[in-house]
Amino acid sequence: MRIGILTIHAAFNYGAMLQAYALQTVLNKLGHDVHIIDYYPKNVERENFMREFSSNPKQIVKYIYARINPNVQKKIKRFNEFRNQMKTTIRYMDKTELCRNPPEFDVYMVGSDQVWNLERGFDSFWFLNFIKDKRKISYASSFGTSTISDEYDELLKKYLTGFHAISTRELDGVNIIKSATGLEATQVLDPTFLLNADEWISISSSTIIKGDYILCYGFDASEKSKLMIDSIKKRLKLPIIAISISLAIPYKADRFIQEAGPCEFLSLIRNAKFVCTSSYHGMAFAIKFRKSFIATIHPYRNSRMESMIASFGLENRQINNPLDILDMNDIDLFIDYSSIETRIESGIADSLYWLKSSLL
Repeated sequence: MRIGILTIHAAFNYGAMLQAYALQTVLNKLGHDVHIIDYYPKNVERENFMREFSSNPKQIVKYIYARINPNVQKKIKRFNEFRNQMKTTIRYMDKTELCRNPPEFDVYMVGSDQVWNLERGFDSFWFLNFIKDKRKISYASSFGTSTISDEYDELLKKYLTGFHAISTRELDGVNIIKSATGLEATQVLDPTFLLNADEWISISSSTIIKGDYILCYGFDASEKSKLMIDSIKKRLKLPIIAISISLAIPYKADRFIQEAGPCEFLSLIRNAKFVCTSSYHGMAFAIKFRKSFIATIHPYRNSRMESMIASFGLENRQINNPLDILDMNDIDLFIDYSSIETRIESGIADSLYWLKSSLL
């Protein structure tokens, strides 16, 4: 069967690229001919390659820094190489072009990631409005939040009614769809869970850091974030190794791996002694590699993280008071994955079963 995936695959973001790669790979393993619909606007390309230029002094400094910094350029090259290894359709630079002349597939699939995030309004494009009389499936699509405005109810009903099967990444997404449309949706795991650890290791880079370290990924400049990182360093007495899709990090680290692309991201999580993150996919890959981790509580988009860790009984990994870390004993700080292995494997099996069944 020929399948086309519409997802957020082109942005130079670790989670976005890896989830797109995962869904395509899983469907290929199931015997299908799978292409990612290459919606890749010029503005996204300019952002990826740090080619945005403006008269704003801060933007000018950022632009020059990105152009002359060899580590930033190396990261850009690594992201671009990873994107280019995915099997895609011809490139579409705007939605009008794609809607006017969509590629031909037997099945069109949207997801995962926050393809249904409505913070900037409703965009029917991400609900496959341009596809008529073909099977449409949503796999692990995310609203990114626990509630949406009632004003979107009729639009959701209009565009989701034509779907053959609907799944979301969060339980809140299932509830949103049921409440807004009356339609049934299923909660499934993010596609990054559907590849096993060995499959991820096979595309990860070689070991970058020798010895034990704490990997920090994400985080804002808040005092709470900085306190969490300081606390885990004091508690474990290990160096902080940081990665970010941004040009800088807002906290002190022993080393900032500025040149990390998706393959380096995988390697750094796989080899870490401990992971400290504010990222959904930072948590997802920590679990995939069976790493102990702690995470922040997102002030208004916590649904996706909360739903994932609740599936595995790991709710205590989100820390509200960073100072609590200093008093945690090893039993509380480190995760005993043997106690939840069955839950993880069951979630993966159920998600794979749903994906296979949706294509029958």
